Amino acid sequence: MIDVRRFARFLCFGTLAVTSVLAGYAVAYGGNHSKSGPKSSDPRLDGPRDMNYDHLIVAGDRVGPVKMGGLVSDAVQHLGNPSKVFRSTFRGPGYSSDEVYYYYKDECVEFTWEDSGLNPKIETGLRGINVTCDKWSTPDGLHVGSPMQEVNNHVGQYCPYNRPDGSMIVATKQGIWYEAKNRNSPITIIRVMPVTDNWGGMCKD
Repeated sequence: MIDVRRFARFLCFGTLAVTSVLAGYAVAYGGNHSKSGPKSSDPRLDGPRDMNYDHLIVAGDRVGPVKMGGLVSDAVQHLGNPSKVFRSTFRGPGYSSDEVYYYYKDECVEFTWEDSGLNPKIETGLRGINVTCDKWSTPDGLHVGSPMQEVNNHVGQYCPYNRPDGSMIVATKQGIWYEAKNRNSPITIIRVMPVTDNWGGMCKD
């Protein structure tokens, strides 16, 4: 089931520069309680990177070695240490620990994790695992830069949603969303999202 309150906040985001997206997440979910930079306890690369990974975007599951619910340390061992780190220290209902946002410039991947437990895991929520360049593609060949109109030829049931700024989301229940400036623009962001059985109010079920 979609958390409608968080979902509504998410849909208010426009298409932003990557670092602005992460900073926006930190502000939206953490108010003014945000910091940048890693902590000494954050999962860090141990030895050389393991370069043995594919560049597939798998709906509801993963982007290459970055898996929803997977260990942060596993992703770091493949991708290395992140280019930028943002941290929300906000505490309120439902927030018992820091939320950390990792951004990889060279791999153009973003993901979020909760700073708790011995082996922190990548979140499985509506921030998703996000890609912003054509290094990654779906099994059908869709990637950032593909025409948004081409999405229609490769996905089944979907929900088109327009933000107030005119940018567009094409969401699927299978756990993958495509974003663009408008219906005639190329894809700018692909998000691996949770698998759902409803549209969370975006479209009629």
